[in-house]
Amino acid sequence: MRLIFLTAGAAVFGCAVPVHAQAGPVLWDKVAAGMTIDAVHALYPQQRGKVKWHGSKQTEVEDVAILEGCEAEVEIQHEGGLVDAVKVKGKGSLAGRCSDKVLGALSAKYGQPAVQRATERSLLAREGEIVVWNKDGVTMRFKQFTNGILGGGGLGQSSWELTYTASASEISL
Repeated sequence: MRLIFLTAGAAVFGCAVPVHAQAGPVLWDKVAAGMTIDAVHALYPQQRGKVKWHGSKQTEVEDVAILEGCEAEVEIQHEGGLVDAVKVKGKGSLAGRCSDKVLGALSAKYGQPAVQRATERSLLAREGEIVVWNKDGVTMRFKQFTNGILGGGGLGQSSWELTYTASASEISL
């Protein structure tokens, strides 16, 4: 099984935008850590029902095909003026079937995860199993929701989310 990200990015809109000179690794599609908001907006021009700009906070791309029958919403987060994370949130699916397909595809593409936690519990957040991969300077944190009606989210909520961030290169521990 191959993980295919079909996006509403530059290929669809016909834009060719160089990544910011100080940008870090590519997180998702053509979006790199450290890209400016202007560079993100050049890749994803505002388009009714497809791409929404939320000021300096984030750029949202709707209805991105992830795998056959599985779509997601992508949030490119740039609250500090530069891209710091990309969150891909799976659209609702019956019994969380897409979350299983996406997890399988990620494992096939990236191999054994670096970290796998059985369940993350919180009174304020939805429960979920966490899987983490680190590859080429990017940390990918996949959360498969386990609580909620109809298996982790059902039709009304996301049954999974995948967050891309640049891996920490310097740490003061």
